[in-house]
Amino acid sequence: MPMSLRPAEALVPAVLILLLSVLGGCAQQQPLPADPTGRLFGRALDDISDFYIAPVSSRRLALAATARLGELDPQLAVWETPGPGDSTELTLDYRGREVTTYPNPKHDDPHVWGGWLGHVVADAKNASPTLAGTPDDEIDEALFDGITGALDRFSRYASPAAAREHRAARDGFGGIGVTLDPSPDRFQIVKLTPGAPADLAGIRVGDTIVAIDGRPTAGWARSDVVDALRGPVLSPVAVTVERPGTPGPHQYQLQRVLIVEPTVTVSDSGGVAVFHISSFNQDTTQQLVADLRAAERGPGPALRGVVLDLRGDPGGLLDQAVSLADVFIAKGPIVATIGRNPAARQFFEASGDSVAPTIPIVVLVNGGSASASEIVAASLQDAGRAVVVGTASYGKGTVQTVLRLPNHGELTLTWALLVAPAGYLLNTHGVVPTVCTSDLGDDPAALQTALARAGGAAVPSPLTDRPRATLDNADWLRLRASCPPRLGDRAIDLAVAERLLADPQLYSQAVHAIAGTASLAARPQRPSTAADPVLTGAALTAKPGALFLQPPHP
Repeated sequence: MPMSLRPAEALVPAVLILLLSVLGGCAQQQPLPADPTGRLFGRALDDISDFYIAPVSSRRLALAATARLGELDPQLAVWETPGPGDSTELTLDYRGREVTTYPNPKHDDPHVWGGWLGHVVADAKNASPTLAGTPDDEIDEALFDGITGALDRFSRYASPAAAREHRAARDGFGGIGVTLDPSPDRFQIVKLTPGAPADLAGIRVGDTIVAIDGRPTAGWARSDVVDALRGPVLSPVAVTVERPGTPGPHQYQLQRVLIVEPTVTVSDSGGVAVFHISSFNQDTTQQLVADLRAAERGPGPALRGVVLDLRGDPGGLLDQAVSLADVFIAKGPIVATIGRNPAARQFFEASGDSVAPTIPIVVLVNGGSASASEIVAASLQDAGRAVVVGTASYGKGTVQTVLRLPNHGELTLTWALLVAPAGYLLNTHGVVPTVCTSDLGDDPAALQTALARAGGAAVPSPLTDRPRATLDNADWLRLRASCPPRLGDRAIDLAVAERLLADPQLYSQAVHAIAGTASLAARPQRPSTAADPVLTGAALTAKPGALFLQPPHP
């Protein structure tokens, strides 16, 4: 199903943005340094200057980077010392001896400070045999740890090898559809992707890969085997396996296809389709729509409800969170994003092409539900399309943009905040369920208590009677404290969902229990909180990379 997302135009027209960049009061930016290290960090500091959610000094980040050199060789240190007149200088020491002194750049130009980092690293390698023998990727990673450590806990750097894995998880990869035993030197297949080349060719779970393209895998690292199995889509690969209980090796000639790891599993519970969504990659919405249509056509009882189990779902791609909510919402807002960069101010609404705009829905959340899963839960709750059951969610309401660097690594930067349709910030607040189970066990009495809450029989809280956009931070703390985050997939959550979907009157009472409805204007507005650090700074011209809701747990 084509998903037509409709982000609002940037609040500042492109021509005006360009004009502001030309007329700004800063000195003309210097070109990127020529040396690889200076170019890498110059580009990274430039990206941070453009996209990070709050203004930050390139000088401060460069100094935070060099502070990490001491972790690679404790004999190295960078000091700031007085210079001529009122200026300062930066001095590189090795074993307490001054190696060289650098004038402090007068301007906070990212390219200048990137070049400065390149000089420091080169001089430090000349002075320190330990650093000279350290791989460049390891040095880069240490310096980036210093830079991102000065930002926020969701901004991070990925080395070229790690970035390849992240891209594969988000976007898929060319492969044959096998999962190997996690041990480093045992290449046994423990899972097959249904319908992928390995499955169709007759390879089985329990087979052990002993050769790839005629090369024996004995002595290989697990990562070497994975790399050899992956390659361009439609390219050939020969795989040789040994199978327990059968003589001799088995050889297969395969052709790689695009493999996107499945993130959706579905089960049937008497006319209720229960979807467990583990994360949001580029195929999540397509998987859910296919499974939903199969459930509607299935031979069992007519489909009378859907459970979206988002418990423990740490997030993923922003566009997939929006498109999945669009499956169930006929019209109205889904989420807004706000940030310092004008391009970070976007508004997403339903396309009008929803697949299931009326089917009853219950969403399950817990303290591990974050980012993309919070967008889905909040949008369905605010639109009056779902009853949310469980505990308060994680409260990770920020958006990260993933930017590729000259070394093919990736820099993930927090660049926007998420605003729920009812007008409140998801960051730190999260989603507070309609029916709270934080304080309940899994016994029949607990189930009856939860159903009483769903039906409005429980004593209402003054906070639940107010639109959530009107709550200040103190009120939000009290609201979250009334249903504290819990981890784990507890049986009572699904039991409540099934009872709600079996009782249309009770479901109707619960789905309208949250005070306030979707209220975002056609364009997102600045949230009314004194702690909001965004929407300041000069207009910027660059465009972000893929928007990713970085999971809270690496």
